[in-house]
Amino acid sequence: MDILQKAAHFFQNQGRDIDQALFHYHFDDLPQEEMLAVLGRYQNEDGGFWGLEVDIAAPESNPFATELALHICIQAHVPGSHPLLQKTAEYLETTQSDDGDWHFADAIYEHELAPWFRGWTWPTLNPGCTTAGLLRELGLGSQRLHGRVEQLFQQLANEADLTGDQFYAVRPYAFYFLPQWDHPQREFYLSGLLWWLIRQHVEDSLPSSGHFFEYVRNPHTYTGQWLPAHILEGRLAALAAEQTEDGGWPSPYSDGWRGWITAQNLMTLRQFGRI
Repeated sequence: MDILQKAAHFFQNQGRDIDQALFHYHFDDLPQEEMLAVLGRYQNEDGGFWGLEVDIAAPESNPFATELALHICIQAHVPGSHPLLQKTAEYLETTQSDDGDWHFADAIYEHELAPWFRGWTWPTLNPGCTTAGLLRELGLGSQRLHGRVEQLFQQLANEADLTGDQFYAVRPYAFYFLPQWDHPQREFYLSGLLWWLIRQHVEDSLPSSGHFFEYVRNPHTYTGQWLPAHILEGRLAALAAEQTEDGGWPSPYSDGWRGWITAQNLMTLRQFGRI
């Protein structure tokens, strides 16, 4: 079986409903509104999302699940004017802290929570800059919201983050600057991100090829355009080879992530013309 056939077999029996909906929307004939109806099951009345971030069990809205919902909508070309996104934008406007970040509500700590989230400190560039970058891609977010995030960025940004090997330390810079927008430091940090990716490739230090492409996304981004062709080819070949016999991709985290990771890797392979 080819890559898609194997993946279809995987999604017959595995993955959350949202993972299956993403697969059938992007690779089958599921209408956008039906996919969004599944996504809407994870949206609370306040406009935020829960449950999409596997490692946060609380039913209350949280910024990391909401970030994933924005990512889903970008990939599905959902317009910012869609009611689901308008409601999400309102949630982010009303829950942003004065420091520019989005914090956990107290109720989040009353449920099962991964240790790294339980010890999260605020404010931080993640989810502050990651969320703001996604909002920019959707054309959402008030001047006040983005201004607060920029103040946070100027306070906490550190070029040393791009000289280490920590995947999540680089995340805010990738999400904040991969979208096209006018910022005096954009090219500086994107250049740093490019060299960070090259170094991870040479040292083969990332948990998976999917992690590499999270900061590349498609051939039209800064990193997609400037990474050497032989590195992209090697990484794409490695990504395809990581598909397991059951049709999915393994997770370096809990197995609850396998459906999401599989859908994301399939979209990457299609973006680069491999399926």
